[in-house]
Amino acid sequence: MRFIALSLILACPALAAPPDEAATCTTRHAEVARQAATFNGDSRTKRLIDADLKRALREQAEGDSDECIEALDHATKLLAGGT
Repeated sequence: MRFIALSLILACPALAAPPDEAATCTTRHAEVARQAATFNGDSRTKRLIDADLKRALREQAEGDSDECIEALDHATKLLAGGT
């Protein structure tokens, strides 16, 4: 029985992520995407922000909420004028 449960968790990475981290990723992605839509900085920074947003979605789809949040942290830093 334990083998079946472990197999399901490994086969479905989204199940392995704690629900609160997944929800945080979803909520923050919406917030950062809204901020990115009004970004008026240089085009290179805009491309980097957009790439971070895409990466966040990809990481979330793979069930890796930590990496999703990391990508969103980087996008937030860029939006604030950091590098």
